[in-house]
Amino acid sequence: MVVAWSGTITTEDLVSLERKMPQIGRSLGFAPDALHTFEGVIGAEYEPAAAYAYSRRQQQVAIPNPVRASMVVVTKENEYLATVFATLNRAPNLEMRIFYDEESARRWLARE
Repeated sequence: MVVAWSGTITTEDLVSLERKMPQIGRSLGFAPDALHTFEGVIGAEYEPAAAYAYSRRQQQVAIPNPVRASMVVVTKENEYLATVFATLNRAPNLEMRIFYDEESARRWLARE
C-alpha cells in the first residue's frame, strides 16, 4: 500500500489515516505493509501533542500481523516529520523506518 502525502499535513489528516487504516485491513483480511512518501509535503500544521496523541491511540489498535511502514523523505523537514512518528511509534506489530530513496524502502518492505 502506498500513502503519498502532499501539501500541508494537518491533525485532520492524521485522524483520517487513523480511521482508514483499520478499514483497509478489514477489507483485505490482513494489515498491509505501507510505503509513505513525503515528496509532495510542503509543511505540517499540527502541534507535537497531536502526533503524540495519535501514537497513543495507535498503541491501542490490535494489528493482527507484523507490519512494516517505510517513510521516504526528500527534505530535512520531511525527515524531522518522519522521525517524530518513528520515535513515537509504540504500536505492537508495527516496525517503522525512514529511507532517503524509494528503492531502498521497497526492498525493506519486500524483506530482501
